[in-house]
Amino acid sequence: MNLFQFNERFPDEAACEAYLRLKREEEGIVCSKCHESKHYWTESLKRWKCANCGTTENLFAGTMMEKTKVSLKIWFQVIHLMTSTKKAFSALEMQRQVGTKFYEPIWYMMQKIRITMGKRDALYRLQGDIEIDDAFFETVDLPKEMLLGGEITEMAIENFARGGLTRGRGSERQSKVLVMVESKPNPKQTLKYKKDRIMGFAKMIVMDDLSGTGINYTVKESISPSSIVISDGYKGFSGLSEIVEKHNAMVVPQKEAHIKLPWVHAVISNAKRNLLGVHHSIGKGFLQNYLNEFVYKLNRRTFESDLFDRMIVAGAHDTWY
Repeated sequence: MNLFQFNERFPDEAACEAYLRLKREEEGIVCSKCHESKHYWTESLKRWKCANCGTTENLFAGTMMEKTKVSLKIWFQVIHLMTSTKKAFSALEMQRQVGTKFYEPIWYMMQKIRITMGKRDALYRLQGDIEIDDAFFETVDLPKEMLLGGEITEMAIENFARGGLTRGRGSERQSKVLVMVESKPNPKQTLKYKKDRIMGFAKMIVMDDLSGTGINYTVKESISPSSIVISDGYKGFSGLSEIVEKHNAMVVPQKEAHIKLPWVHAVISNAKRNLLGVHHSIGKGFLQNYLNEFVYKLNRRTFESDLFDRMIVAGAHDTWY
């Protein structure tokens, strides 16, 4: 759906409300008080009313847009722009595109959408042959006074990032991420300059540490137990054989990493390039949100259906918190 088609489909607030109502009814309305599923819509109140106890529920309750003060059309515009392009938007550029006066509501809105993307992907487990590796992303560890003061916009993060923090692996700038990518052999590929494996879905999880216990827990939550895991010889991966069908640990020289584990390194490289090129600096506590957006669109790169519709369904299904 291009921008012209979007404007034709959603010309005003009423059209957006009608579409969200349709998607919510398809998902099913359940009373928060008596848990009855039979409801009817009252147009004058723009609410559903429970046929059993009479409890009413507004259009946004239980959705990604719950308690929002921003118009639904702006929500739809932001969702469309975030899902219609392979690259990402900064909050400042998004503010310019939708023409709002204030920056902060757009920033918070985009974070809520990213959280919802992550919750949607968390419903599914990876299967088959899976490449696993760790990655380090440069982030900014914001001070508590900035977090408590609410000054956590992209501009505030970038300004703070200009301070004198040390650089390099293991520094306070580095956030640990566990990357998992489905990757099955492609015997038909004979060209040397192309990867001899086919990429499937991916997951990128921010980790507090890369200990064996933490890795095992995350892998158990993210991967089917019947999977075959391929990794390098990092000692944190040594316990994976206990939770998956098979674990192939290889000694991988740094220069051969892109050959032995082709797709996991391609995903890491593309994610870093995407985040650095658009957002420049990311707060440590928000890295997972940005990775959620990257992985959500990556996993649906071949889908023929419009990602806007899928995102509205995900937003209607659950809250962001």
